[in-house]
Order: sequence, then C-alpha cells, then structure tokens
Amino acid sequence: MAYLEKSFGFSQLVAQLHDARALPRIPSSSIWLCVFGMFVLRLRSFNAIEQELRLSRRWEALVGRRKPSADTLGRVLSLMPSDQLRRFLQQIQRRAWRRKAIHPRAGEAYRVIAVDGHEIGASRARCCPECLVREVRLGQQRVLEYYHRVVVAQWIGVTPAPILDLELVRPKEGEVVAARRLLKRVFLHYSRLVDVISADALYLEASFVRLVLDAGKHVVVVLKQERRDLYRDADRLRSLIEPRLLVEPQRTSRLWDIPDLSSFTTLDRLVRVVWAEEQTRRRQILGGQPKDCVEDKTWVWVTDLPATVVPATKIQRWGHQRWDLENRGFNELVTLWHMDHYFIHDATAIVALLLTLAIAFVTTYLFYERNLKPPVRTHLTRLALASRLRDDLGLLGGASLWSAALLKPG
Repeated sequence: MAYLEKSFGFSQLVAQLHDARALPRIPSSSIWLCVFGMFVLRLRSFNAIEQELRLSRRWEALVGRRKPSADTLGRVLSLMPSDQLRRFLQQIQRRAWRRKAIHPRAGEAYRVIAVDGHEIGASRARCCPECLVREVRLGQQRVLEYYHRVVVAQWIGVTPAPILDLELVRPKEGEVVAARRLLKRVFLHYSRLVDVISADALYLEASFVRLVLDAGKHVVVVLKQERRDLYRDADRLRSLIEPRLLVEPQRTSRLWDIPDLSSFTTLDRLVRVVWAEEQTRRRQILGGQPKDCVEDKTWVWVTDLPATVVPATKIQRWGHQRWDLENRGFNELVTLWHMDHYFIHDATAIVALLLTLAIAFVTTYLFYERNLKPPVRTHLTRLALASRLRDDLGLLGGASLWSAALLKPG
C-alpha cells in the first residue's frame, strides 16, 4: 500500500468512490478495499473474505473498524457505478505509462491492443435480466442455459500486459456490437496509448474496421472465411508472388505480402493481406519418450498498414501476440484470480468486480516487478506473494494505513 500510495496516490483515487446508498453506515471506500484485498490475496469468494474480516486486529488496517458482511459486499457493488472504477483504472494505467512502469519491447513504436470475448460462468437455474440465453442438450432434453459474456481490451507485447477496459455483451446483441461500444470508450480515454487493434476473424466486419480507421488507428484482423472474395483473391494472387523465407530457432515461415486489395467491398477501402505458412518444431512426450514434432499452420491477416511502414514480419508477430489475451489474460485470471466465479449474479456488480480485478492485477504485478528486488523475486512467485501479503496483515496490529477521513461514512 505504501508503494501504491507513492506511485499512484492510491488513497485519493479510493476516496472518490461512491455508491447509491442514501445513508451508508460503512463507507464505499471500505467496501471497495475489501473487494480489492480479496483479489490481491487471491481469496475465492465473498464468504471467504467475510471469514477473514471476522479476525480481529488484521483487516482494520486496510478497511477500517466497520467491516461488511458478504451480503453487504454484493449489495453495495450492485449500487456502485462502473464509470468511476473505469476512471480509477485509467488513472493507474496512465501514471504507469508516464513512469515507464509499463513498457513495450525494445524498438517497438506501436502500442497494440487485443480485443476478444470471454464467457463468464453459466447456470441452468439462476439468471438476471442481463443474462444471455442459449439452448443446450441435456440427455434427451433441451434446456435453457444462462450466462454472461464480456469483451476485453488488453495491451499486448508489453510488460505487464494490463486490461484497459471491458464491456458486457447485452441480451440479443452480438459480441462485435459490444466491442464497438468498448472501443469508442477506449479511443476516448486512451487515445495516445493505442495505435493498432488486433482481433480474431469474428471482428472482420466493415462496421468494426471502419470504426477503428475513422479514429485514426490501424487494424490487424485474422482472415479465416475461405468463401470470402478477399480470401480467394489473396490465395490466387500469392501464386504470382515469391514468398519471403523467415527462419527462426523454433519456426520456419513463408510470408506473402499482398497489398492494395479491393475485395473487401463492404469496407470500400483498399486493404493489405499478409499470408503465412508456418512450420513449428515442438518437442512432445509420446509413450514416455521425447519426440520432435513439426506442426504446420496457415495464418492470414488483414491490415490497413502499408508494407513501407510495417513489414510483414511485424504483422505476423502482432497476430500471434494476440494470444497474450488468452495466455497472460484470461487463462491466468480464470485459473489464479477466480475471474469466472459468480461472486454475485448482478450485471452492475459483475462489471464492478471485473474492473476491480483489473486494478488488483496491474497494481500487484507492478509492485512485484518494479518494487521487489531481483534476489527477492528469485524464489517468490506472484501467487506466493499473495500469501506473504496475507501474513503481513497480522503484523500491523490494527494500525490504519489511511487517513481517518478515507474510511469515514459519508
């Protein structure tokens, strides 16, 4: 907390949080700090944090003497506007970039954002007005299943790779519609920190690409639909072009760079296609014996960036770095941070929880990478750090980390 206070003025950001209660007995800042602490310490549920809060002379230092129950946490989060948490996250990200705590790889001039969707939980019993609905087969019957899906924007090719913003997919709308709503907000609040949008083939729609280009940004989108005129024209034209051979330690690629294609007729703009045939060498254990295997894959990307500005090799790298959103984003957040757990089934609370998780993720990562010395990190993982921080709460003896005004009911 001392690191966050010094680097980001953390208590001032927390003091700006509020909810819709008329006469709160427990301040909004205390409620939110409980949820923030729950994520930092990797606790699995509101019930788990309630059991921690019942311990005397531990959490008072962080959240104050009035400590909420699990029901209160869920009720208050459902009354907490998401815009203020988005501003909170934006302030953290901007200050981290200014301090060069978030930094791209050496020589990279572009800031690339990956956009993708992720499903959060599913239930055949509980639902809310904002749930998405689908039919699934259960034995000989077909039953309704309720779930939520969120579209996430995350920086890729940087360390750490934090989440910028997210948007819930609403009932009866597609993922791309929610993504357009998300990007409008990202371009408004992160304009200088976004140059390129990387996305899956689902997002190769004229409305989505036009939104990005009209904002003065660039796109790198996967092209998979073999029936598209753009795919067919690129496949036919590459037979007339000599590919570039790129040999790397674990991968050999043949790259075709096809500029100025007009086959994306609904976009009404010329686009460029980068076609890659890759052979990747992997070592696998088969029958208890190591064996070298070769995996062949074909990747096709559509972009508006000309070859004179960005070479095909960089388009290929950005296209593959989009998996950062899966590997360093969803996989870690689901496995180790309990992103898919329904702490409370309310759309407003779900967004508030996910934004708080994004804040906890980036601040914990920055503390680990920027504040701890290399010898300390040698034998301390970020997961083990959560256990160390949990133990440290008992050392404070209830002494407050904040000013009295921060944890005073409004």
